[in-house]
Amino acid sequence: MSYRNTWMVFGVLVSWFGFANIVNAKEAPESINGADTITTTQAQELFRSGATFIDVRTRQKWQWGHIQGAHHFDLRSTFGLLRHPGFIKKDHPVVIYSNGPHTMRGALASYMATSWGYENVYFYRDGYFSWLATDLPINIAPQSSALEAAIMQSAPRR
Repeated sequence: MSYRNTWMVFGVLVSWFGFANIVNAKEAPESINGADTITTTQAQELFRSGATFIDVRTRQKWQWGHIQGAHHFDLRSTFGLLRHPGFIKKDHPVVIYSNGPHTMRGALASYMATSWGYENVYFYRDGYFSWLATDLPINIAPQSSALEAAIMQSAPRR
């Protein structure tokens, strides 16, 4: 199935399961079925314990700054790769975030991850700007995570 068809099927499923009402919301939902919504303090605890952080913002925003050690999977381009086995173990804690509560990217990504069988999904609703405001570890230099670099090297060129 092509990537475009995958998104069309996802759109139909989203509508069918009633998730479509929040897609046009001005603020991210406070909870996602199958995921735990966490605060900045809880995100910090998961960071210390070695959870995988996934940033679903655009590449440009990722390059402006991101949580230290986070992997970049843009919701509209590379995030769909996580549905395939081998990227991250399905039982490993995964913290998904975007800018903050006024964007739907983190909510959609959390929903998708749970639907793909990820068992320990944490929706960090407050997102990057809360992390930044709390003066927690970030990276500002434009860089790719090792995982993203490997994906980009192996991706077919168009």
